[in-house]
Amino acid sequence: MVFDLDGVIVKTNVVKHAAMLSLFAEHPDQQPAISAFILSNGGVPRRAKLAHLLRTNLRIEPTEALLSEYLSRYAGQLEHHLAVAPPVEGVAEFIASYPAARYVCSSAPEAEVREQITRRSLRQHLADVYGSTTPKADALRAIAASHPGQPVVFFGDSAGDYEASCQAGVSFVGVVCERDNFQNVPVVKLRDFSHRAAVEEAMHRAVAQGAVYNSRLRRRPHSGELKR
Repeated sequence: MVFDLDGVIVKTNVVKHAAMLSLFAEHPDQQPAISAFILSNGGVPRRAKLAHLLRTNLRIEPTEALLSEYLSRYAGQLEHHLAVAPPVEGVAEFIASYPAARYVCSSAPEAEVREQITRRSLRQHLADVYGSTTPKADALRAIAASHPGQPVVFFGDSAGDYEASCQAGVSFVGVVCERDNFQNVPVVKLRDFSHRAAVEEAMHRAVAQGAVYNSRLRRRPHSGELKR
């Protein structure tokens, strides 16, 4: 099984949203649009989000120097808040005790992901950790390839996480602890990990749902086939 970091293991989405929004405090007229973009693009690497906001909302070319400046300011805003961010209920115990290979797959920088995992004493329970240098779909494909014939479930909290699971052909559970980003998406949802039976039920439902989805994909005509 695979866990996203923000919003799945640690309650950091609200903190990260506020930190990124604060970078654009000098543009009050753009605040609603910037806020909406940040909220609807969870799971997207921060560099890509900032580049879009600079180019689209501020009409500024996101040069490497400018992106580096914004990324540095963003990291500075987060430094303290990440250290005290609370965990999602029950997730540490679940990761530590579940008898299957466990991974973390996040769009945050590798150093930040590993530091967060280590701080919460979870690293020894994980087979591997993936950060922003590996696109989530690629990481999920690699994990699935390491466990042929076994179901892989990805716990994510954003539309981007769901899309990555679809691209990789793995099952998906949407975690809605901080925010429900799946109101119009047919995914299995989970509030937190405090009740193991509920988590296992969500996993079973997600695997069954994924099997139906993949079966439908296999039955679709290939693009090169003629319609009769």
